Amino acid sequence: MKRITFAIVTGFALASLCSAQTGEVVRGFFIQEGIASWYGAEFNGKPTSSGEIFNDAALTAAHPNLPFGTMLKVTNQHNNKSVTVRVNDRGPFVAARIIDVSRAAAQQLDMIATGTAPVKIESLTEVSLPVKSAQIVKPVQPAPPPVVLPPSVQPAGSSSEAVRFQPAIPETPTGKTYRVQVGAYREIRYAEETYKKLQNAGLNPEYEKYGDYYRVVLPGLKQGDLPVVSERLGRAGFREVVLREEI
Repeated sequence: MKRITFAIVTGFALASLCSAQTGEVVRGFFIQEGIASWYGAEFNGKPTSSGEIFNDAALTAAHPNLPFGTMLKVTNQHNNKSVTVRVNDRGPFVAARIIDVSRAAAQQLDMIATGTAPVKIESLTEVSLPVKSAQIVKPVQPAPPPVVLPPSVQPAGSSSEAVRFQPAIPETPTGKTYRVQVGAYREIRYAEETYKKLQNAGLNPEYEKYGDYYRVVLPGLKQGDLPVVSERLGRAGFREVVLREEI
């Protein structure tokens, strides 16, 4: 049977979503990329969302949407180590993470010390998902080539809250939406630090993954939002960011 990912299947499903009522599902091989974390002994002996008792020595995982019993190949994209796990729980409950694996699985992925790792997850069999769920867990879409920001340089005599956009904010209204790239990092821990700083500044960051880089971005901004975003970025200590039009 030809291997089909939800990147293709959901494209068809979304086209007919307006006419869909209830009970519509999509089926295919599932692929997703993002950040994984792990959980262990503190949950031993407690029931998972499936009703199964958690055992951190078993090769299991928590996923937000995939059916219980789904077998997944999880690959650590830092070291290419892989493990096969069975979904028996719901989670993670931390923004921007896509899967929680057991301690035993984390050991095989060599991510115990780091706590998190960038991973690719692939279902070993076809799975069925409701259309709405499939939209939530569709694979990460390709991003433009990464731009690595140069070290921040504070212009002489400028305000301590000044932020320089590259390119500059358009002077006339455009009606477009924008995405601000705050940072691009090879090591995920730096991306997570930036993510938390932006959240503490009252902003809504997201991760982008492209090649070896982890970007932290502020998506879906209108032109009128940019002055407020600029002020908050400055207060959070960010001095130079990249401004991109969203397609």
